[in-house]
Amino acid sequence: MSLHRQLVLLITGLLLVLLAGICYLSVYNSRTYLEMQMHTHAQDTATSLGLSAAKALADDDLALVQTMVDAIFDRGDFQDITIRNPQGEVVVSRHAEPPPHLAPEWFVGWLKINPMEGISEMSHGWRRVGELRIQSDKNRAIRNLWLATKQAVTLFLAVGLISWVVILVIVRAILKPLRELEKQAEAICHKDFTGQQPLPKTREIKRVVQAINRMTRQLKILFDEQVAQIEQVRNQAYVDSVTGLGNGRFFNAQLEARMDSIEEPFSGVLVRLQVKGLGEYNEHYGHESGNLLLRRVGAAWRESLQDVEGHCVARVAGARFAALLPHLSQEAAEQRIQATLKKIQELDALNLGGVTVQLFAGMSHCVPGQDAKLLEAQASAALERAFSFRSGHLECYSETAHGDALAPAVPGISNWATYLRDVIDRRKVVLHYQPVMSCVDQTLMHYEVLARIAVEGKLITAGHFIPLVERFSMVVDFDKMVIGQLIEQLKTQTKGNRVPLAMNLSSHSIRSEGFDDWLLETLQANRDIAPYLIFEVPELTVRTAHGKLRRLATGFKDVGAKLTIDHFGTTNSSFGYLSGLPLYSIKVDNSYIRDIERNLDHQFFVQSLVRIAHSRQILLTAEMVEGAEQWNLLRRFQLDGAQGFYLGQPQAGKVAA
Repeated sequence: MSLHRQLVLLITGLLLVLLAGICYLSVYNSRTYLEMQMHTHAQDTATSLGLSAAKALADDDLALVQTMVDAIFDRGDFQDITIRNPQGEVVVSRHAEPPPHLAPEWFVGWLKINPMEGISEMSHGWRRVGELRIQSDKNRAIRNLWLATKQAVTLFLAVGLISWVVILVIVRAILKPLRELEKQAEAICHKDFTGQQPLPKTREIKRVVQAINRMTRQLKILFDEQVAQIEQVRNQAYVDSVTGLGNGRFFNAQLEARMDSIEEPFSGVLVRLQVKGLGEYNEHYGHESGNLLLRRVGAAWRESLQDVEGHCVARVAGARFAALLPHLSQEAAEQRIQATLKKIQELDALNLGGVTVQLFAGMSHCVPGQDAKLLEAQASAALERAFSFRSGHLECYSETAHGDALAPAVPGISNWATYLRDVIDRRKVVLHYQPVMSCVDQTLMHYEVLARIAVEGKLITAGHFIPLVERFSMVVDFDKMVIGQLIEQLKTQTKGNRVPLAMNLSSHSIRSEGFDDWLLETLQANRDIAPYLIFEVPELTVRTAHGKLRRLATGFKDVGAKLTIDHFGTTNSSFGYLSGLPLYSIKVDNSYIRDIERNLDHQFFVQSLVRIAHSRQILLTAEMVEGAEQWNLLRRFQLDGAQGFYLGQPQAGKVAA
């Protein structure tokens, strides 16, 4: 039971006891006072009437005595007046029958008013002529006391209720810092190191809050140091120290991972950029100036290509740079690279004091299924050929003369835009499900949903047609269609047979206007289904649409849906965003998994991620687990889950627990 509830119950109990005690004392004291008043009144009346009627009684004038008794009885609050002679015989008597009680019987029985009689010895001269007894009317006293009691209880209840409300407000205000402390403790568990401000006014609670704030700051410092150390190690392994871009190891890992991906095979262009004359430049101006030139070239290289979704830029070696630009046609890539070369050539440091630094670029176009080494060889050959021209020349290894270079060569489709629109409108997508297995107990965690489309009886994976869906601006409709199908599928299953399903959301959809509102409204309308949906977004989305992603993550949490960061580690973004997003899990990119059994840097990176993720109560999973050695290693590293062909191939059809 909470402290607030305990205090409320205690205060309520004290008020009730106080009310009951005050009411009891008030009624009891009133009863005692009335008894005394009625006895005094009866005794005074008996004394007065006894003196007045003694002579008439001695003269045996009973008519006069009766008249005097009637006069007193009729105007007094008396129940009985009796005069007896010395022999004890009743001479005169008046008695009033008590009316029905206006007060409840329990009140009459509890009150027990019994006033004493007024007694007077009647004497004339020295002779005793009789005895007078007067009994006051207690019924009127009971009625008056009942009315007074009701008024007192009503007043006490009103005052007590007002006091109770005031005290509750005061208690709530006093305990508010404690509730904030509870929230702060929960936030610390999720590695949100925000201090409590402003400080409470109560001195004792203020000291506790100050101590918690100091502890929060220290924990934040420790965590930031841990993250900084891990990022430093990652940077040493994968980041070029001069330009801040990815190095050759990072670029080669990205290239091989993307080219080898079965679900998302790479399509786009590979570009190599060579800065010639850097050696002569260093001889004239020194290595520091040479490094400054490389930094400026690298910054221009990155800034010009950063709006290409899924891009990867690096300084691979010496004065050679490289870039992977997915989902771009050869013509679009040529225009972008030409503009980039022109921007770099405008740098002041590129032509100083007669020392000429030249730029050359070679580009090769990739289609799904192409070999990574072949793609690199084509780009290198194109770069060598570019050296034969003047500075700023871009050489393409080959040009496509037939149709859209992005479209897979599939017989029977002449217009991909029309075909894909028909697929979306008629919901002709084929869903496959790949299991994600727990590394802890090897049980099923959830299924990842993979989209396929059928062309001439052959299923094509998402990596072949999703770039076209994005290019034709159909990605929002496609994502909505898949979400709708998953919700309908889960509705057809009984609650006990439902299993969570994970699907990929495109960065284009998240950035598009109105998609976040539609998705949250859809989940609100299906609150019983929402806890079984997991939405995976690329890590790049955190940087390009952080505001909308944060809103979606908060909305997901309210309805029970979950958010996962996919392809984690493909950008050089800081780990800091992990504390700002309510995430369910992060999925390590396959470039760190494919050779983890023999790459110590990848092992260290994954182990560091395990510590960071688990410290924030975030699950860590891996993709593309293709062998027992990888699986056993990930289990030893205490990852939470993994998926891959070794653990289960994608299967068509509905799934159940």
